Amino acid sequence: MKYSTIIFDLDGTLLDTAEGIMIGANHTAILMGEPELTVQQQRRFIGPPPVESFMRECGFNEEKAREAVKIYRSRYKEKGKFEAKQYNYIKELLFSLKEKKCTTAVATLKRDDLAKEILENFELIKHFDVIFGVDDADTLSKSDLILMCLEEIGQNDLSKVVLIGDSMHDAIGAEKVGIDFIAVTYGYGFESKDDASKCKNVYVTESVEELFDFFELKQSINY
Repeated sequence: MKYSTIIFDLDGTLLDTAEGIMIGANHTAILMGEPELTVQQQRRFIGPPPVESFMRECGFNEEKAREAVKIYRSRYKEKGKFEAKQYNYIKELLFSLKEKKCTTAVATLKRDDLAKEILENFELIKHFDVIFGVDDADTLSKSDLILMCLEEIGQNDLSKVVLIGDSMHDAIGAEKVGIDFIAVTYGYGFESKDDASKCKNVYVTESVEELFDFFELKQSINY
């Protein structure tokens, strides 16, 4: 197959983490003295860095947004990481990629320790060679995380690498690094194939099952 290194986004790509993120964002806004967030506002917290989201949705300056993020992450670490569900056939896909001797990684804008905890909780962590999330200061971009994955893996041939994600943050990160991008519409960022087609990509999928066809994999249950 063309790609030997497959990098995944987490939220909206590997796991449906919407419930924990939305509840946590609303909980934090209320504790910070803000009105309850609408469902639409809560959904806009899924994917982007939380500092940006609190500044955008609550009108906080950066200092206040970082204070909100501490509250949000405290609640997420205690409860939110369990308020998620795995997309159908993700484990089978990861197992099949490893059967093909692919190197697999996660590059996520979720905080690094929380990303690893949630992947371990859903018994996915063993399927990845490397996982990178953001630091406490939220200074890392998606492209930074992708580059960290590639450096850790030792992959220098960008033509062998593809990122799978559900948002423009993923698409932009892949383009900045110079790797191919697969857009998924079953997550939160891209609402349709037409929406996903606005970004540079090599494939748009509406389900995990379609990725088996793209990578020419056989579905396996021996994970």
